[in-house]
Amino acid sequence: MIGDAYILAGGKSSRMGEDKGLKLLNGFPIIQYEINVLTTCFSEVKINTQNLEYKKFNLELVPDIVSSAGPIGGIYTSLKNSGKDIFVIACDMPFITKEAVTYLIKNHTEASATVAGYNKKIQPLFGIYTQQILPLLEEKINKKQFKMRELIQDIQGEIIEMNPVFSSKVFVNINNPEDFTQIETKKI
Repeated sequence: MIGDAYILAGGKSSRMGEDKGLKLLNGFPIIQYEINVLTTCFSEVKINTQNLEYKKFNLELVPDIVSSAGPIGGIYTSLKNSGKDIFVIACDMPFITKEAVTYLIKNHTEASATVAGYNKKIQPLFGIYTQQILPLLEEKINKKQFKMRELIQDIQGEIIEMNPVFSSKVFVNINNPEDFTQIETKKI
């Protein structure tokens, strides 16, 4: 059974130049859109971050156990914190929907990880990760192997193709000022 939802907001946001999750989109921090959706799907939503500015969302903040390990470190920390299987999302995906989250949950089988795919491109930071991958995460962290796609391959994660059901907008993430400007000017 899937326990809590974790929003990964521990990154350096080096391409954006400022914390992506706190950047205002149409007057609201990007992460607020995700919080609004996730709180309708999960009893507990937590933020994986060291940034104390996130306290304003009144959610538990879970700092990384291992620093500078990227999303793999965030997933590791989140799994350790929860003690259960978890849903994980990046902090820069403001257009997620309850329907997309529940669709992924309903299609999760016994795989060690189940992630979304869209047009054959995996979305590893929109997924379910199980406790059984903790030893592999520790191994990857120790070897400084932080590539998410390699992790999904190594654990033979299940990829659920979402494009027959959902718009590509759901999986838009904002990585840099150009992405942000493009989204803002389209008034999505």
